[in-house]
Amino acid sequence: MKRTKSSESQNLVNRLKAKRLLILLDYDGTLTDFKSNPEHSRISPSTRKLLYRLKRKNPVIMVTGRYADSLVKVSGLRGFPIIGTHGFEARHLPGNIRFAPVSLQKKFGKEAGRLWDKVKNLHKRYPGIHIEKKPFSSTLHFRGGNLTSAQIRKLGGEFRRLFNQTVTPGIWALHDGKKMIEAMPRGFSKGRAVRKILQIFPGRFPLYAGDDIGDISVLKLLRKKGLRITVGKRIPKKFSDLRFEKPRDFLYWLDRLVD
Repeated sequence: MKRTKSSESQNLVNRLKAKRLLILLDYDGTLTDFKSNPEHSRISPSTRKLLYRLKRKNPVIMVTGRYADSLVKVSGLRGFPIIGTHGFEARHLPGNIRFAPVSLQKKFGKEAGRLWDKVKNLHKRYPGIHIEKKPFSSTLHFRGGNLTSAQIRKLGGEFRRLFNQTVTPGIWALHDGKKMIEAMPRGFSKGRAVRKILQIFPGRFPLYAGDDIGDISVLKLLRKKGLRITVGKRIPKKFSDLRFEKPRDFLYWLDRLVD
């Protein structure tokens, strides 16, 4: 969508302003462009101010594949409710909602540590990749490496082999994303977490924005129940009600909700 205030777009903004919204936002690729190292994916001060302005008017919940502490660190956002690690982790959510019991968090924490020890040296053979250490998962990012298709396939194979050798079968899953592979707890998703959140906010109209395959579970859930916004081209159009090319285009539109 171009930065034009067409009558159709403005009418949508006006309708949304009149509603009691529940704003659910992915972070990487939605609010900020991807960086080679995910620790460098920071939002601008103006974006941070925009999110605080939105939060003063309506509930705003961050829904991310990142773990909660990582999101706070790179975004600078304090006090925001967070659904982290693709629906496994909860932070500052209403009613002290939890998605995983403490015992399960401890189990995944131990296995995630063992997996990290196995995969942490892959960068020596594949320069430019980044392996992100997380409390309950581990993510291989290869968007920063100048790798051939054959090297990417070989790297993915090695990561999967080490994964299969290390974690308990059946309770983990591998998730392919935008130039990344993530090992994460099986049975958890952003959609499952958001379903639980919607029960806490009856009467509010949900607005969700995301950019990658992991967001589809939420977009399916909100079909005809909310506004589904996608950024970029990774998510098929059938899951989107409103589409933006880049994060800056979406942020420009989002700013109009608090004009």
